[in-house]
Amino acid sequence: MKKLIGSVLLIALLAAAVTGCKKIINSIFPGVDVDVPEVIFTIPAPPPLPPGTPVPSGEQSLGSLTQSFNLDSAVKAKTNGQFGAGDVTSVKIKQIVFNMPNADQQNNFSNFESARFTFASNASQNTPEVEVASLTFPQTNTSTVTYTAPENAPELRPYLNGNSLTYNVYGRLRRFTTKALSISVKVTMKVK
Repeated sequence: MKKLIGSVLLIALLAAAVTGCKKIINSIFPGVDVDVPEVIFTIPAPPPLPPGTPVPSGEQSLGSLTQSFNLDSAVKAKTNGQFGAGDVTSVKIKQIVFNMPNADQQNNFSNFESARFTFASNASQNTPEVEVASLTFPQTNTSTVTYTAPENAPELRPYLNGNSLTYNVYGRLRRFTTKALSISVKVTMKVK
């Protein structure tokens, strides 16, 4: 009986220690914001269109971009080498800032009705493309738009086991643009 009570007590102490270690790690490493390298792309000007040409009603693919990313290096850089990718349990989009440096009165984010962004990586076959952001653009002239992710943003940690990230952009036009538009995208992720 004493051995049984001793064993149960030992298991309880080990469980408490493991739980306590997790709490200690979470208090030491509550998470950091990691900026993904800025992406700059150009939406080409449409070809000359006859007057009255209707704006496409459906969503259009606006392009895709693949870039390298090393979670271990990013975490080590933000924590002075104290933590690495193995210490990361969660990665979610926190914010995306869109900037159009060559916007004008006729060509700005109000030309677009909405945009949707998907994310994929070369981590494994078990990480299919996932939607990470969907937003509606304001109807007023603006050259900067900020998207703040909801609390239930998709978990991206499994995707970051790879080293190649692919972003796909889809959008819906409100009205045609008259020139090529340069857009920079700055993504901030919350890493815990």
